[in-house]
Amino acid sequence: MNPTSQQFPPSPSQVKPSSMCLAALDLVRRGFAVFPVHSIRKDGGCTCGKQDCGSIGKHPKTTHGVDEATHDEKQIKRWWTLWPDANIGIATGTKSGCVVLDVDGEVGMESLRKLEEIHGPLPATLISNTGGGGKHFFVTYDPAIGNSVGTIAPGIDTRGDGGYVVAPPSTHKSGRKYQWGD
Repeated sequence: MNPTSQQFPPSPSQVKPSSMCLAALDLVRRGFAVFPVHSIRKDGGCTCGKQDCGSIGKHPKTTHGVDEATHDEKQIKRWWTLWPDANIGIATGTKSGCVVLDVDGEVGMESLRKLEEIHGPLPATLISNTGGGGKHFFVTYDPAIGNSVGTIAPGIDTRGDGGYVVAPPSTHKSGRKYQWGD
C-alpha cells in the first residue's frame, strides 16, 4: 500500500455517501441551500468538543457557517465525506426561498394558537418536528421577516436572511431525531 494515499481523505466519488449526505442532497434537490452543522457524540456532547458548548449539535462546522450554505452537490458530497455524521443546516431567507417560524414547546404552541385566532391559519408549506419537542414552520420567503428570538410572541423565533435551522434527519441533544411533520 502506498503510504501517501493515506494522507488525504478519499475523493467524494470514491466514498459511498452517508445517510446524512443523501438527506442533504435531497434537500438541495428540493431547493434548499444546506451546510454541515455539528452533531451529537455518543456521550451526548457536541462534536465541537467544547465541554461548555451552548449550542450542542446546532452550530456550523464550516468556517463561515450559514454564509457557505450551497446548492452545489459536489460541495455537499465533499463536506459529508469529511463529516459523514454531520447534522444538516438549512439556510433561511433568500438562499432557500423560505422563512421559518421556530415554535418551541407548549409555550410556543400556545402563542401560535393565539396568533392564529387573530390572524388566521399560518400559511406553512412544510413543517418539521424538532428533536426538542418544537416545530419549524416553513413559509414562503418574505424579505420583511428577519431573525428574531421571542419578539413575535413567547416561544416563537423567526429565521430569515442570514439565519438557519437544523433539518431532519439530524439528531438533537435529546437523542431524538428531527422529523418532517404533517
